[in-house]
Amino acid sequence: GSPAPAPRLGPARPDFVASGLLDGDSDDGGAAPAAARGSAPPAGRGLAARSRSRDEGVPARGPPADAGRPIGSFGDDFGKGGGKGGKGKGKGKGDDGEEQGPKEEPNFEASGLLGLEDNAKNGVPLKFTTPAEARMPNIKWRIYVFAKQQEKPKIIHIHRLMGVLFGKDRRVVDIPTDHPTCSKQHAVLHHRLAASGHVKPYIMDLESVNGTFLNGERIQAARYTELREGDVLKFGMSSREFVLLHAGSANHIEIDPRKLMSDSE
Repeated sequence: GSPAPAPRLGPARPDFVASGLLDGDSDDGGAAPAAARGSAPPAGRGLAARSRSRDEGVPARGPPADAGRPIGSFGDDFGKGGGKGGKGKGKGKGDDGEEQGPKEEPNFEASGLLGLEDNAKNGVPLKFTTPAEARMPNIKWRIYVFAKQQEKPKIIHIHRLMGVLFGKDRRVVDIPTDHPTCSKQHAVLHHRLAASGHVKPYIMDLESVNGTFLNGERIQAARYTELREGDVLKFGMSSREFVLLHAGSANHIEIDPRKLMSDSE
């Protein structure tokens, strides 16, 4: 007879055993041992083995295409690292080879510029700040200004202002003194709320050179001094006198300018 037909074989089952091709680039150059094929990976060779610190070097498998170029160099269009003359970022050395110091941290403290701008008049910084206890007065205070060349005093209604500045800088002052011995911002008068609950006028010398005089006595600079009805103010060596009165007192007090003027200018 004829030979028996060969038995039919089913489809070949896939072989999941590691082929060893990926291991051909191992350091020893040989194939992986047969015992390691298809076995579980050793302990510590999972995802943790794939993680690598940025400071660790990556094992090189061959010279890069741009071998010879310094690390961090991107051609002539960029700086040499993060130095002084480069366009990169970092703390490298500049073109002059000097080490760059640490970057200064931002300072979020108040600079005071806005406060200075708020405490200015016509662009001129003021030498004082309005006190928190300053109030509008409920008494109609007036200042009578007496000078030699004037027969009648000039009346200034200071109750309309919370503060009154004396001096010779007409850009900022409310009452000009107009004398060479007076400072640009000589003194300031504020209506302040006293401990008694009443609003009273106070004068403060703004550290002027020639001083502020109350009833013939020089007052202490940079301190508020209470004023009362009938007080006389003088500034520097000027003979001009500023008399403090209010509406009630002026109605029944006769003012004689000759008794208020000084003998010398």
